[in-house]
Amino acid sequence: MARNFILYLFCLLPLFAIGQKTYTIESAPNPKSSGNGYVSDPDNFLSAEDEATLNRLCAELEQSSTAQVAIVVLGSIGSENPKDFGTRLFNHWGIGQADVDNGLLILSVMDQRRTEFETGYGMEAVLPDILCYRIGMQELVPYFREGQYGQGLIAATAEIKRLLENPDALAEIRSQPSRRKSYSQRMGFLALWLAINLIFHLFLTGYLIYSRFSKQRIYDRHQMVYKMYRWWLIIPFPLPYLLFYLGMRYWLRKLRDMPRYSPKNGKLMHKLTEEEEDQYLELGQVVEEAIRSIDYDVWATENYDDILILPYQRRWSGYSACPKCSYRTYSKTDTVVLRHATTSSTGLRQNTYVCKNCNYSRKETVVIPKVSTSSGGSSSGGGGGGSSFGGGSSGGGGGGVSW
Repeated sequence: MARNFILYLFCLLPLFAIGQKTYTIESAPNPKSSGNGYVSDPDNFLSAEDEATLNRLCAELEQSSTAQVAIVVLGSIGSENPKDFGTRLFNHWGIGQADVDNGLLILSVMDQRRTEFETGYGMEAVLPDILCYRIGMQELVPYFREGQYGQGLIAATAEIKRLLENPDALAEIRSQPSRRKSYSQRMGFLALWLAINLIFHLFLTGYLIYSRFSKQRIYDRHQMVYKMYRWWLIIPFPLPYLLFYLGMRYWLRKLRDMPRYSPKNGKLMHKLTEEEEDQYLELGQVVEEAIRSIDYDVWATENYDDILILPYQRRWSGYSACPKCSYRTYSKTDTVVLRHATTSSTGLRQNTYVCKNCNYSRKETVVIPKVSTSSGGSSSGGGGGGSSFGGGSSGGGGGGVSW
């Protein structure tokens, strides 16, 4: 017990050491001002090795997707709110490419034990608030609570890199148009959004009531609600509607486990355990379950004269359907930069895709866009700046976690 307490105090020691040092938007060191890095850690919470790993991950991500990530670890920002500080710092530095706003700021404020994931406009659909929160809680918080700040940031950055290098995400963050708006335009958009939001939730309420009393098969009712649930994850919504979201999750679980009858002979069916169901699944389906791309439920009648196999696809698994065997076991396994992009010429990158079921593989050569030379900041917060990020903007999207 005493040893653990001493270790805890040792982890907190850096916080006391820098307790009097407070950073502002202007004084926070921009990693681009002294080189071509992505990490700002003026109080040395990170080891040199961890910082090098983070810089490498961010550089590879920019090469593969043009998205820019800045990682900032500050001892203190005084009494300022980390979320507001993050939005203003993002816009002051202009993180992300100016034409697509595909930037991400990971800001950790050590004395407030808070980390914010601030997304640019073009990142909001790919990294919605709830996904940022999930990444923070699952990848970053466990390490931070042990004082392993570098490992926590590496785990979170690696997971973000994996998600953003998904082909669908790449198309989104490369093509997203810039959405800078004047104040009046923003207010007009807000009014329109609130009206659409009201209509959406009235529709959602009716949709859930319909699914509750529908005469459709239980599985079809589950899939109907799940389609709406998937849209819910990418649409920002006010906090009061959180009850709807929780209600949908509860209803999805209930539908999935609800007793059902055989469509073949009308007999009551029971759900098999994970161990029992494998003998009724094809090898490719077993692989899908093992890699968590699809989860299967297997239902059987008492004498096993009818077997019902129901697939439940997982979002953000990183796997897609294999061109050869059609199972959802196909993913990118390796990326090699053949020629680095410069300010005057494009580069080349080779991606390798492999199927974990049939071992089908394919190599794809992709052109890397020229490196941006923009040095302008952007329009809000602490004003423009002399950063060498791409000039992107944020409207306050993203999520945060406490540790």
